[in-house]
Amino acid sequence: MKSYTDKLFLKSLSLAILMALPLAASAQSADDVANLIKPTNYLEFGLGYVQHDSAQFGQYNGLGSSGPYLIGNFGLTGGDAYGQNSGTRVWSVTGTDLGTTSRSIDARIRDQGKWNLGLRFDQLRHNISDTYETPLQGSMGGNVFTMPSGFGVVSAARPSTPDPYGTRTLTATQQAYFHRVKVHTERQNTGVTVGYDFNPHWNTRFNWNHMEQSGAKLISSGTDENTPSAGFALAGYGLRGEAIQVLMNPTNYTTDNLDLALNWRGSRAFLSVAFYASNFTDHYDSVSFPNPYTTTNVANGTILPGAYPMDALSTPPSNKFNRGSLTAGYNITPRTRLVGGYSYGRNTQNQNYVNLDQMQPGGLPATSLHGRVIITHADLNLTNRTTRHLSLSAGMNFDKRDNRTPAYAYDYFDLGGEAVTSVNIPLSYSKSRGELSADYRFGHGQHLRAAYEYEKTHRWCNSALSNNAQGDLPTAFAGYYTVASCVQVPKNVEDKYVLTYRANATEQLDFNAGYSYSDRTATVNASFYNPMQAISEGFENFGYRAYFDASRTQQMIKAGTNWQASKHLSFSLDGRATYDNYTDSPLGVQDGHSLSLNFDTTLVMSEHASASLYASAQRRTRALLSAYQRNAVAPPANTWTNDLTDKAAIYGITAQRGGLMGGKLKLIGDLSYSLDTTRYYTALNYVDAACTAPSRGGYSCGAVPDIRSQLSRLRLTANYAIDRKSTLVFGY
Repeated sequence: MKSYTDKLFLKSLSLAILMALPLAASAQSADDVANLIKPTNYLEFGLGYVQHDSAQFGQYNGLGSSGPYLIGNFGLTGGDAYGQNSGTRVWSVTGTDLGTTSRSIDARIRDQGKWNLGLRFDQLRHNISDTYETPLQGSMGGNVFTMPSGFGVVSAARPSTPDPYGTRTLTATQQAYFHRVKVHTERQNTGVTVGYDFNPHWNTRFNWNHMEQSGAKLISSGTDENTPSAGFALAGYGLRGEAIQVLMNPTNYTTDNLDLALNWRGSRAFLSVAFYASNFTDHYDSVSFPNPYTTTNVANGTILPGAYPMDALSTPPSNKFNRGSLTAGYNITPRTRLVGGYSYGRNTQNQNYVNLDQMQPGGLPATSLHGRVIITHADLNLTNRTTRHLSLSAGMNFDKRDNRTPAYAYDYFDLGGEAVTSVNIPLSYSKSRGELSADYRFGHGQHLRAAYEYEKTHRWCNSALSNNAQGDLPTAFAGYYTVASCVQVPKNVEDKYVLTYRANATEQLDFNAGYSYSDRTATVNASFYNPMQAISEGFENFGYRAYFDASRTQQMIKAGTNWQASKHLSFSLDGRATYDNYTDSPLGVQDGHSLSLNFDTTLVMSEHASASLYASAQRRTRALLSAYQRNAVAPPANTWTNDLTDKAAIYGITAQRGGLMGGKLKLIGDLSYSLDTTRYYTALNYVDAACTAPSRGGYSCGAVPDIRSQLSRLRLTANYAIDRKSTLVFGY
């Protein structure tokens, strides 16, 4: 018989008082065996208070708004399988964080070896911002926003003098229309789990989950100068395109996931047949918003004689995914095992385009994407316990994403108002991976592992239209491409060698170290043309490589140790360093470094008192070489470098003291400080007057101000045990 208990994990609540009756996590029975046989039921309730509104503090814990909170947790368990009873049935009902927007409830019942049933519900709110301000009218989570008629226009015409213009000179009336909106998203999950055992060899499992998402996320969008309005036409104003607005993009989604499996297990083999389905529905197809910007030099706040132009952004399209899979394993000998699997999936998306005809001269070539992607996977692994000390393994897997979406030529207007053509890219790829490894145990607690890993990636497009250059070939680039392709790097091959060592030198000291070296080679199409771009924009700068596909060598070393110096004192230290060198990138990322160190120590002063110190530091750098202007057939003359440095550090101390007030009171404290810093530095390898003299356009070289994030945090907790079944928890 298997017995279990669901334990509560309390979240830290700032400025909260928790009252627990009885608190299972703090008042567990001293008799652990008895607790397994008869799990403890518990009920917790408390009052929490948050002093200030803070979306950052309450990002996920449901405590984003100021004020009091009633918080509750409970756990109830029963059934004739507990205690000294002879039954096989158990049930449980648990609730966590009730009273907040991160609540959850779970109910289960099972008859061991026969069937099981589970129901669950959980809610989670993501507080994004409580400082977002906008003049737009419309509800958070809605998809239609309008501008108050009295707001007027915003002139984006640059004046003849260097005076501020545009949104930097909004009138007092326009500023008065700005109002604050709390932006958040919320998800609610409802799930059902069912299992049935036909006999000791056969069983089936079913799982269904329904998720609803509401609210909005912030998104930036540019306005469209090709959408007219009667108001702008009557006033004789020109529309301003690419003027930025920050919008509340709605998240009105529903997702249904289903898992169904039939499993068989024998004495030497197992087999599982499964089906998975996912259906994502977006109940909106777009979000619309007004464009108040004009290119005409008029006073901000000038009232339009008619309506504002309306722009639209599409929201994520609804889609479906279905997959069938087969997994099997067989013990060839007592020391040799073979396991493999195969799956086939189909992803479709065919929602109609949001076509307002504002950018497509002559309309669209199709009413929808007709998206269809076939996903296949296969894997096979062989393991052998060769000797008492040596284990060998070999494995391979294959993944293929075959994008069978048709390609179309889309006509649209660019920023200059010129009609151009681009082609969508149905990119496909496959990855083949293989691994050989040997694990050897020798000496006293020593372990050595050596492995070789191989990975090969292919990329291609099924459509001939995606493999042809679009637009007119500029005279300067004559002869640039001989073989057009939708990908710049059609093939990558990577070899990786790994060596790790672990040793338990003594019962008090253990050590681990590892080194890996990988070499990735890229096959580059030197005449790559991007069909999504138009005219000369589709030609790549000579020698440029995207870092995630480029040829690269990487070395990594890591080590760590744990030392129990005495009965009361222990230390832990580990670190990791990497070096990336991009060996065939005339332009692009040249190299990168990373280093991380972690340290902590714990001192146990007595049975009831202990303290810990911890520290962590990380540093990452990246060097980039790029070029100004375009040149597809020769190295660009004007190059520039950009160096990035990220640094992060955290320091802290925790302490606890128990045994106070006759053993009833326990105090816990945690104090930490963290600082993250990001720095960019740009240097030009040519002369630019903007680097030596101020201009309204700013500077294009040198260092920008550091981007810093600093956090100090203090947590204090007091647990007072009223009796064996009841505890008061005070937290700040």
